[in-house]
Amino acid sequence: MTYCIGFKSKTAVFLIADSMTSSGRNQEIDEAFGEYTTFGEFVMEENKTMQDRRYKVFKLPGNVLVTFAGDVDNALEVIGIFTKELENGLKPITAFERVLSAGPFSRIELLVGFMEQDRPKLYSYNYMGNGQFKEEHSSIHLGSGREHEYLSDKSSQFVDFITNDNFGDGKCLVYALAYLQNFAIKNPLMLFDVGGFFFGGFVHTGGVQRMWNTTYLMYAVTQGNGERNLHLNYQVSLTRRDDLLLVSSSFLDHERIYLQEINLEEESPKLIDLEKRVNELRDDYWEGQFKFIVLLNQLNYGFTVCYMENKNRLSEIEIVTDRVKGEVRYRLSPDLVKYLLYSPNLKEEDIDPIWDRNNPAHLEIPIRWFA
Repeated sequence: MTYCIGFKSKTAVFLIADSMTSSGRNQEIDEAFGEYTTFGEFVMEENKTMQDRRYKVFKLPGNVLVTFAGDVDNALEVIGIFTKELENGLKPITAFERVLSAGPFSRIELLVGFMEQDRPKLYSYNYMGNGQFKEEHSSIHLGSGREHEYLSDKSSQFVDFITNDNFGDGKCLVYALAYLQNFAIKNPLMLFDVGGFFFGGFVHTGGVQRMWNTTYLMYAVTQGNGERNLHLNYQVSLTRRDDLLLVSSSFLDHERIYLQEINLEEESPKLIDLEKRVNELRDDYWEGQFKFIVLLNQLNYGFTVCYMENKNRLSEIEIVTDRVKGEVRYRLSPDLVKYLLYSPNLKEEDIDPIWDRNNPAHLEIPIRWFA
């Protein structure tokens, strides 16, 4: 139960998935994670346990990305076999043929992305239960999120737009993640066991690039006494080093640490080494080491991305932290505040007629990049 999307540009292949997992009722997990996801979705159910417990895009040897929907244990078994064959030096297609010989694995769907002769390749396994390993030439969606009335179609329209407009692969990843997160906070995806944070990456000739350190700020613009007012309401920060991810959220009373492991039979990192790596992530957080800050409009569709590492000019947002008090503040530039308060509206003739502005899944364009 999840939502994954795979798509290609001319130079890269992208995989993105949500972080939600579900199982039979597990009181230990319920107590450890609480009642809300990192983005504030209520998850308590009578008959099952749902939480954003796992990020599902895996970097494998040979510059391969893989993601899955379905049974977690089954998926980890497949990814483990695939990993060993890649470690033995096999090409991705040949390596996955070895996986097929160990199957079938009917309780999962997979997406695999890699480069072949400098061309991006996207493959699916067991899509819609077909049992096949086959190449895909357009965007493809896995998991229970497909059942949502708008999610797949709108996501396909959006990724077609960004990959055909020469934004560059880095911007495409940031935009796609922002779009999906923005969509999720406005639509009841939890009804489809989809939620939490979205994580992803892409493969290109330079290797694998996974999600950069990113903070999401959720804001609203209200009208009162003839004035517009900007409210920064919630913050969710994702800080990553290799396969370790730290999530800090104003929806939670605790931070969350995610360690992505494929083969649970292998020796886990020593506790002292893990603590050191976690502390390094905490240092990154409190030092404001974020490549992007993404502002998500809570009341309307659309989002704004601020690139934080331009050495030639000051960033549009200043991060001010007080580790002793446990406080983080965000100071927005006057230009950014003005843009958020008075975002441009589309002219009626510029609106694609199949995108109804009254439709709850409507995506408001333009989006804005501050660098």
